[in-house]
Amino acid sequence: MSIRSGFATAMFAACLLGTPDVSRAEIGSDEPHLDTAQPPEDPRDVPDSDFPYELRKVADKLESPWSLAFLPDGRILVTERPGRLRVIIGDQLQPEPVSGVPSVLCCSHSGLLDVLVDPHFSDNHRIFLSYMHGTPEAGTIRISSAVLEGNELIDKRVIFESRPAANGLDQIGGRLAFGPDHALYLTIGDRFQMERAQNLLDDGGKIIRINTDGSIPDDNPFVGRSDALPEIFSYGHRNPQGLIGNVGDGQLWAVEQGPKGGDELNLVTAGSNYGWPLVTYGTNYDGTIISDKTSAPDLVDPVHYWVPSLATGSLVSYYGNVMPDDWRGDFLVGSLAGEALIRLRMDSGHVVKEERYLHHTIGRIRDVAVAPDGYVYLLQDNSEAALYRIEPLTDQVARAKSPQ
Repeated sequence: MSIRSGFATAMFAACLLGTPDVSRAEIGSDEPHLDTAQPPEDPRDVPDSDFPYELRKVADKLESPWSLAFLPDGRILVTERPGRLRVIIGDQLQPEPVSGVPSVLCCSHSGLLDVLVDPHFSDNHRIFLSYMHGTPEAGTIRISSAVLEGNELIDKRVIFESRPAANGLDQIGGRLAFGPDHALYLTIGDRFQMERAQNLLDDGGKIIRINTDGSIPDDNPFVGRSDALPEIFSYGHRNPQGLIGNVGDGQLWAVEQGPKGGDELNLVTAGSNYGWPLVTYGTNYDGTIISDKTSAPDLVDPVHYWVPSLATGSLVSYYGNVMPDDWRGDFLVGSLAGEALIRLRMDSGHVVKEERYLHHTIGRIRDVAVAPDGYVYLLQDNSEAALYRIEPLTDQVARAKSPQ
């Protein structure tokens, strides 16, 4: 490998009607579609008959949800892009959203995005939200820190805002994660302005790293340089939408969407350039060439890539006891255009096998999450969507149905 609220809802609906694909408004122009020439059957597809699990609908009538997170007391938080933070208690969606959520720019694929729970939530009740702010012509992505008290957010602070403000409402990234170093990371897309990804004075097309109070870590790779923003951790990304740092290998991993072809799984390291748009396995949507190179010196090669694109939307590492033993340590990817749960079997940092489950069963999968009890949750991507939990059909296939 070379180094290679009502008003918000109305506004959101109005913006969706202005997207290029009105008939499938929930599919943004930032997410690739499957190549129609792809065979209907793929050897990586696992038939539902060979998957001894069923989908239980936990909650429905969610409006364009984007992310979910688990609280220590069993509550589930779900973001809706129009600007609502919803709560699920005992598999029941609570009628009233959390109050005090920051105002968001909620057009197209923008809006309220990720929710991340502080590791010390039991003591500080703090969560972090990522969201778009500003106007369609001058929008930024923000991280807000807030305390969840009852059903209200208090002590709200904006701890990060991308720069410069830019036009465009698609291809925005937005995924939050804690790294193995306990720093806070955020993915930022290039918003269809590919040149931004190589500009170190621009947060577009980057993964940024900050402390939880918003300060910049002293050991960030570009700290002290006049030609780079100090928050940048890595660059040369197109639209990273999955990010994890809890794998147990001390590494940071990301999945990002390519154009027509070229979705990637990347091992993310400090100061590295991941090549977009200098190298890519994809082409423009009209078939024209972006680059004739898929690899080049000093650019980080992907650990795994997809051609055609599946529109990778999320990434988790499985660590529970509900799924079979050989799932532990594997990566699970939510696929949007591919409409499947993708399992990447990992061995020493390499993908040794890919399997695809629940193909076209629930449609587009926006987020995948593993609950503390080991169950896998899938969040649909749609204007009216549902949250599902994967449950064993029989006790024999479950290693445990309760925490050990």
